[in-house]
Amino acid sequence: MSLRERLNISRFAIAHSWLTICFWLALTVAGLFAFSSLKYALFPDITFPVVVVNAQAPLETALETEIQLTQTIEQQLQSLAGLDDTRSSTYSGQTVVSLAFDVGTNLESSTEAVKTALQQAELPPETTFEALSVNLNESAAISYAIKSEEKTLPELIQITQEQILPTIAELPGVLKVRLLGNATPDEAEPNSSITASPTLTRFNSENAVAFQVIKRGAANTLEVVSRVEAAVQQLQGDLPQVQLVLAETQADYIREATQATIDALLLAIVLAVLVIFPFLRDFRATLITALAIPISLLGTCIAMAVAGFNLETITLLALALVIGIIVDDAIVDVENISRHIEAGESPRQAAIAGTDEIGLTVSASTLTIVAVFLPIAFMGGTVGQFFKPFGLTVSVAVFTSLLVARTLSPVLAAYWLRRRDGEMGRWGDREIGRRGDGE
Repeated sequence: MSLRERLNISRFAIAHSWLTICFWLALTVAGLFAFSSLKYALFPDITFPVVVVNAQAPLETALETEIQLTQTIEQQLQSLAGLDDTRSSTYSGQTVVSLAFDVGTNLESSTEAVKTALQQAELPPETTFEALSVNLNESAAISYAIKSEEKTLPELIQITQEQILPTIAELPGVLKVRLLGNATPDEAEPNSSITASPTLTRFNSENAVAFQVIKRGAANTLEVVSRVEAAVQQLQGDLPQVQLVLAETQADYIREATQATIDALLLAIVLAVLVIFPFLRDFRATLITALAIPISLLGTCIAMAVAGFNLETITLLALALVIGIIVDDAIVDVENISRHIEAGESPRQAAIAGTDEIGLTVSASTLTIVAVFLPIAFMGGTVGQFFKPFGLTVSVAVFTSLLVARTLSPVLAAYWLRRRDGEMGRWGDREIGRRGDGE
């Protein structure tokens, strides 16, 4: 037995067929649980950490402020770990320094590091400063307008502040709730999750009160929206004289975008099966090839769940992209095994011989694809973080499809495939043979 035959994983899979089948059954079940745990999102979870320093000192001119305050702060902070970019604006007696950290840097620890560094800096006397953390991934998830035919606008504002906003602000994933429509708001408490600024709000051409829910940067938009909708439904029952009307939400767009991508993925699977059937001309061979698609995708879902990825545009695009590769890996093995069976070998012998012949070729071509896409997952910067789920998803899916093609497909072929007898089964082979003889 040659070294290539000894290293053929298909031989081991065929020799231990029930172990192989049980392994893939367990992986399929685990993949179903992993798939059900994945969250829907529009884009990958990327944190853009920014810390803004607002410092004030009793300095008369902008030039003095630049030299004594701005430059001192910039020099003190430039050695912070993960600092990517620094920008400042200087006014008379005031400077605003914006610090952008590397994507993925912990925002809370970066803010504390900035505060610690400023406390150690030699700033002008009577200097005051504050460091504010800004996560660009924190955005408005859902907004509601509050109206009533019986209550006046001041009464609606009071009801909203006392009964509605505290309930919404306590929900998991909610960073803060903004009150809109109050022209003269009370001064908010520091670090309060309920904020209000002087605003006038109109809804359906009428003055109205509204609130806007800001989600945390790491929170899932759809989960936050679902919690808010459930809380609003309960509040609506407790406040019959007030109507809480949905004004705006990101959830509908996210659901529509992800559903459209999922529909395209399912269509790709169906079309792939319909295309390969006329070429294989065998229902069982087509079924073996088709089974490789969901099994490979479910195996990929396990890796996605472990890595903390979501079902969003990028990962769904990656899954749709690898459909052709998965089919290609499976169909090459199945077609070669079918050829050996038609030559008179038993299904088991054909499975071993067929996989021995093309095992190295299939493995090399598939691993080449992994070598192309895997480095994308390790790119730096914002682009790298954005395409990390894409590169890892493609690589894992392709590698899983290789394992399916080298283990499960030969086992199923050994059990299911039979030599085709009859005119319809062998018409294509005889037609090709006549053309070859004529040449």
